[in-house]
Amino acid sequence: MRLFIAVDLPKEVKQSIEEIKEPLKGIKGVKPVRKENLHLTLKFLGEVEENKVNTMVRALAQIKVNPFKLSINKLGVFPNEKRIRVLWIDVEPAEPLIGLKKEIDRVLPDFRDDYPFKNHLTFARIKYISSEEDKKKIIEIITNKQVEKKEFLVDKFKLYKSTLTQEGPVYEVLGRFPNSEKKNL
Repeated sequence: MRLFIAVDLPKEVKQSIEEIKEPLKGIKGVKPVRKENLHLTLKFLGEVEENKVNTMVRALAQIKVNPFKLSINKLGVFPNEKRIRVLWIDVEPAEPLIGLKKEIDRVLPDFRDDYPFKNHLTFARIKYISSEEDKKKIIEIITNKQVEKKEFLVDKFKLYKSTLTQEGPVYEVLGRFPNSEKKNL
């Protein structure tokens, strides 16, 4: 099963991101992340055998989350403006988020990251850019769009299962940390 660890976003932040995505409508090749799927990924685990999930849930339950506040900040692209594949929003400050990520890495040492951690929210993916005009429009949005700083509290994170479908990914919560109802598989 395909797994990742993430922080959920409050409704106000998701709504603000929806407004940021609005000018992208109609640009061929741009696939915005559905509002209900917006999240802040802490660690992508990839394909994990089902029999390892309960051990992972127990390990993640050891992490104590000291609540901290983040805010969405500026827009950016991965990997670069010449070859845009992901549109993202920066979150700050990075330090408490990096601290939480280090704790996750500590309790799950067998899961290595493919890329260095970057504190960001993916809000759209680019399959292709059909014209130079569309590329200029995307870069203009990323460069000039003012992001209203929306602050939110982080006091928990979740382990998700991601099932890829024709309509897009479907997420299922397998564990909430700290606390609450853990789903046993």
